[in-house]
Amino acid sequence: MSSTTSQTDGQQRKEDAARWVALTDERTLLPDEQEQLDNWLQADTRNLGAFVRAKSIYHALDYRSSQHMTAAPVPTPSQPLSRRHFLTAACAAGVATLVTPKAITEYFSLRHRGRQAPQRYQWHGNQIIVDARSGAYFSSTQHHDAILIADGRIGLQIQRRLLHVTVGTMWFGSKKADFDISVKGSEVMVSLYSGTLNWKSHDKSSKFTSPNIILFSQGSKNTPVLVNKKILPDDDAFTRKAWRNGQIIMNNYTLTEAVNEFNRYSDVQCLIVSPNLGQRRLSGSFSLLKVQDFVQAASILLRCKTRQEKNKIFFYS
Repeated sequence: MSSTTSQTDGQQRKEDAARWVALTDERTLLPDEQEQLDNWLQADTRNLGAFVRAKSIYHALDYRSSQHMTAAPVPTPSQPLSRRHFLTAACAAGVATLVTPKAITEYFSLRHRGRQAPQRYQWHGNQIIVDARSGAYFSSTQHHDAILIADGRIGLQIQRRLLHVTVGTMWFGSKKADFDISVKGSEVMVSLYSGTLNWKSHDKSSKFTSPNIILFSQGSKNTPVLVNKKILPDDDAFTRKAWRNGQIIMNNYTLTEAVNEFNRYSDVQCLIVSPNLGQRRLSGSFSLLKVQDFVQAASILLRCKTRQEKNKIFFYS
């Protein structure tokens, strides 16, 4: 019964999101409509995720032929982000106001739904790396930039301009820092490599210094909780940042951990048939886009067998 209810709620959420996206694209919302949208977005983080997905699909259909939509994969030279590259003036003001209440001068969205290499951009002197299957909204005022992250993983190198980052009911701010934010369900992980981050929620605030890994949970009521904070060693930081350049550095990874990472980037999906193989460990460095190289090496290192059928590769004893 609960599964059926969950599916029904999810479908209703998608329909509501599609309706709001179509309405905001058609015209400027009336004050009461804007208030309804704001309340709906803030009522549940899943509403925001559905809205971002609907918005990105809507604009992908509208602008698929635009040459400005193309993003250079890492490690090609960074390219600038600008309003005209991604969205028209119909981008949802409701989401932007959640990021910052001041007058917005620029806004756009990025969503990399496909399995692809991380994409690297320059935005007002700061560098942004967007991982596969990630989504976020970006907005600017005269004084600072802001990002609202819906899901996935985004790397940020803040060097020139104040940046605010919103994740659910949490807010991060910095003038100079290098960090990754990973959002997976209610779990939010921040890998702070250098600089400092200010953190706020509706009733708490703190300041984090580098290098640290900070883990938050949004909880059942979207109330952020600091779960854990630990020092990030230099070697671990180097390994964690490898994804930005389309690499994976495995240091005693389980096969399950490695497979989950590769499956983000390839249409060919790896599956572990023999349960005992999942916890076997291996180390090495690979391109995230060359799954066949990984499969061949893993079969040798773990002394297991592999078999490919169409777009699936099976690992078995």
